[in-house]
Amino acid sequence: MIGWKQRNHGIRRGLLALTPLLALAWLITGCAAEDVAARDAGHEIWAVDQGTNVVYIYDDQHQLADQIDLHALGVRTAHMISFSSDYRYAVIASTGSGDVTVIRTEDREVVETIPTGPRTHMASFTPDDSAIVVDVIGSADEPWNGAVVEIEADLDTETFSVGRSLVIAEDPLFAANADRFTDSGPICHEYGPDGTHAFITLGPGLANGGLVVLNTDTWSLDHVAGVQELPVNCGTVTNEDRSRMILTAGSGEVGEYYVIDTRTFEVVAQGDTRGQDAHGVWLTQDGSEFWIVNRVSDDGVILDADTFEVVDSFHEVGGTPDLMVASPNGEHFYVSLRGPNPKSAAHVAFGETPGFSVLNVADRSLVDVIQPDGDNPDSDFHGIGVRVLN
Repeated sequence: MIGWKQRNHGIRRGLLALTPLLALAWLITGCAAEDVAARDAGHEIWAVDQGTNVVYIYDDQHQLADQIDLHALGVRTAHMISFSSDYRYAVIASTGSGDVTVIRTEDREVVETIPTGPRTHMASFTPDDSAIVVDVIGSADEPWNGAVVEIEADLDTETFSVGRSLVIAEDPLFAANADRFTDSGPICHEYGPDGTHAFITLGPGLANGGLVVLNTDTWSLDHVAGVQELPVNCGTVTNEDRSRMILTAGSGEVGEYYVIDTRTFEVVAQGDTRGQDAHGVWLTQDGSEFWIVNRVSDDGVILDADTFEVVDSFHEVGGTPDLMVASPNGEHFYVSLRGPNPKSAAHVAFGETPGFSVLNVADRSLVDVIQPDGDNPDSDFHGIGVRVLN
């Protein structure tokens, strides 16, 4: 959640109620100070091995600093990771055990593991950190049971409890348009400009794709787009002001991207990623480019963040790249790499160097491939995140 974490929108809105000149002066100096602070901040890379259920933590010099064994706590197929806005807490969604694990990042302590449902795929804090939105694909042998689950969060008291839940197929808007979909499994999400909408791609396969937009106030859907009109199954990364969102469409044969207006929900651009299985996408720290990786063809493209046209490509990214995230100083991308026995997307995600790669943003080069567990055949990295050290 790039924009929410790097800019204090609440303070800005308050200052804009003051005189225009004072507000403008604060925006100029305040934004510059925040951007400098973000660039200068140290950081950690949190790389999640869903094959062994171990979280590896590396410092910003790419040296192993710590690790957390979730397997010993009963977690299975630890899949995706995200952080609270102040980076004090990490949440990990696990498809195998069907739960969300909350970790206090300072001392690496697991605070709680909350059951949320079969094939829990992604979890992320709302922009105000008051809740965690969870994408639950549902049982593989029971179609149309995908759900979006709310975990109410009080970070001051470290209390977490399951709140509202929506079975997507039972939402009135979805039910009225069910013939436009082949299933209802939520995969990934990101929030719109004011945080009241979560844009959720469906899947996991592209044939089961589409998009639903959850109103986080009413916990109901405000918009749906079926697989024929919007064939997407991953992505959900916004530009800096959150007015546009990139969605990706990937399979063994397909690599495409779509751009939607987060206020009107309309598709405003689309294109080809020049490879197969477009999957992970992220925005450069300066907000000028989107990078997309193709999981099957081991390459990627770079989009201009204003025009959304392909302006460059890269072909050295590591084997079977999956998800990616940027360093706060803007120098690197970190890309998770899959293993020889993939725990998810097994039909396309076979890799040989499980771990993560380090890419140089300036010259688009591959700097390093880091394998925390060596060539362990059970190792299979998927989730990856960056914790900013303020």
